[in-house]
Amino acid sequence: MQTYDWEEACKAMEATNRQMTLTHESSDSTEALVLRAREKDADAFAKLIGRYERTALAVGYSVLGNGENASDVVQEAFLRAWQRMGELKEPARFATWICGIVRNLAIDQCRRDKHRTLAIDFGGANALAACDQRCSPDPLHELSSREQQQIITKALDSLDEISRPIVVLRYYEGLSSKEIGQILNLSPQAVDMRLSRARQQLREMLAGSNAGS
Repeated sequence: MQTYDWEEACKAMEATNRQMTLTHESSDSTEALVLRAREKDADAFAKLIGRYERTALAVGYSVLGNGENASDVVQEAFLRAWQRMGELKEPARFATWICGIVRNLAIDQCRRDKHRTLAIDFGGANALAACDQRCSPDPLHELSSREQQQIITKALDSLDEISRPIVVLRYYEGLSSKEIGQILNLSPQAVDMRLSRARQQLREMLAGSNAGS
């Protein structure tokens, strides 16, 4: 009988994130690209989009629960970023800045749509999957079978609206507690506390799934 372990899932996702980081470090630095984009270098900005689009989609999707809507929000966020590059005072913080724009736009959309659903389904997110094909393999898809994806997705969906994006950004995108806190307006300590509780909740849910298999 196959079992599904959250800690093993996390290790697999973190390994993928480390490989992505090494790939990024071998190319132009974020700071250099931001400085060029400030001078309206479209090629530099395109590289920033390619580098951070998936993370931005994860942020939008964790709020909206809909791949198409998340994709629309991310496109709008990058357009605004292009128009406002001069407002970014610390080029190294581009990822935090763009994710903050995405989250704010997603929250605004949620307020306009009071009947939205909060379901999160990484296997069914067409926009996120399409981005993954361009950027890198989907960590959740790489774990094992579609059945395991569905079990993990259901467990993630059980988390509250703050803990869900924290888990997504840590284990799906590999962001630090400080980076997550900057995006969600939380202290690193608050992020760690919620992450610890979320991990325990996910372990319990996945253990229940294993027992019922």
